[in-house]
Amino acid sequence: MKWFGLDLQAGKVRDCKSSGVFEPAISKIKSLKYATEAAITILRIDDMIKLDKEEKKGGHGDECM
Repeated sequence: MKWFGLDLQAGKVRDCKSSGVFEPAISKIKSLKYATEAAITILRIDDMIKLDKEEKKGGHGDECM
């Protein structure tokens, strides 16, 4: 089953090696890693923005008293 994959046009499972279809697994793995890193970076930036807004709200009110 190592070389089997889906034929989406026919809707069947087929032997991709005999059909000459090879998908580079390394490329897929790298793409998933980069997408994960990008999502983590976006979430970190979002958290930093939220923390900055909370500090500004809390900081200014306490200083005036």
